Amino acid sequence: ELLEHPHYLGVNQKRLIGDDYMAFMDKFVSAVEGRWPKAVIQWEDFSKDVAFKVLERYRDKIPCFNDDIQGTGAVVLAGLLSACQLKNESIADQRVVIAGAGAGGIGVASEIMKGMVREGIDEQTAREQMFVLDGKGLVVEGLTPDEYKQRVAQKPEAIADWDIEGQTPSLMEVVENAKPTVLIGLTGVRDLFCEPVIRRMKASCERPVIFPLSNPTANCEAIPQDIFDWTEGTALVATGSPFDNAEYAGGSFPIGQGNNAFIFPGLGFASVLGKCRRISDEMVLESAYALADYNAEHHLKNRLIYPPVDELQAVSKYVATRVLAVALED
Repeated sequence: ELLEHPHYLGVNQKRLIGDDYMAFMDKFVSAVEGRWPKAVIQWEDFSKDVAFKVLERYRDKIPCFNDDIQGTGAVVLAGLLSACQLKNESIADQRVVIAGAGAGGIGVASEIMKGMVREGIDEQTAREQMFVLDGKGLVVEGLTPDEYKQRVAQKPEAIADWDIEGQTPSLMEVVENAKPTVLIGLTGVRDLFCEPVIRRMKASCERPVIFPLSNPTANCEAIPQDIFDWTEGTALVATGSPFDNAEYAGGSFPIGQGNNAFIFPGLGFASVLGKCRRISDEMVLESAYALADYNAEHHLKNRLIYPPVDELQAVSKYVATRVLAVALED
């Protein structure tokens, strides 16, 4: 339908797939290297399976990163670090449920697990504390065919004693059995985090961390004001879209906006300044910790999980400085 539309501006042929697609990408990367040999490439808006293949294909050949995978992962990790500081807890002690297993969801899960490892636990333990759901339910080894999801899949034995109706646990069943301390939404499904789900989470967690991150506002998994009402004002909330303060029991609670723009300008700028041949996992992880440290220094006392977006330039310089130091070390 799009190809036949008179105003369609793209190439008038079907989209490339498989080997033809990658051959085209090879030509593109080669052309960029030839024309701008110092360029940093930021991949954006690739379909979920292709996003991981493209990143893996080029990450050790050219300086590049995927903002949907790594930028989203870093900004959410930073928010979770801020929330844990407000709770006086370690990220290594959290049990995390992520609804949404696209490039962003897998990127967030991967980055949070790296943060857990940095805080002192091993990779296997971190993976056991991570529960990722796609449209069919919990991602489980042997039940989920998508290759790119396997890095965050739960092992079947981890859910063997769960009380569930079907083969794959639903969101409510995961919340009931896993007893998460953190709930993150990257689905674009409005009202997915409904009152029963939030109240069930609150029943087993004194101060739940709840990030409905889908945007625009119409696609948000839950409205912050509702979350505060359903958790008696105890939740720590951040969103992907801007929201007014939430009100509860006479108090006003600012809602931080987790925006990738807190990460990718600083990460990219550090890569350019350092003339980096590649962008390492350590650089991406450091961008998350830099954002969290900036927020702790300037805004945590006001219970903000993220800085205001109008401080983007200051944040970017801070992130770039920290990432550049790690790049030079690497």
